[in-house]
Amino acid sequence: VIMYLHVGNNYVVRCDEIIGIFDIRNKRTNIYRFFLRPKLEQGNVVDLTENFPPSSCVVTRDKIILSGISSKTLQRR
Repeated sequence: VIMYLHVGNNYVVRCDEIIGIFDIRNKRTNIYRFFLRPKLEQGNVVDLTENFPPSSCVVTRDKIILSGISSKTLQRR
């Protein structure tokens, strides 16, 4: 059985491709400064938040997805 996670804005990800789900609301955290910011400059990021600040990032094998749904809500799904 293949499971999928809805991460917002009609976008789904296969659960077996997810490496981690992280809270990024605080821009001073290490995950944002040392991991996410350099990836934003490289361009392999899918931003699903449109005009809102992202609440979480979902890291998969080949991309990073910015979501407006909180990391706790995504982890419970």
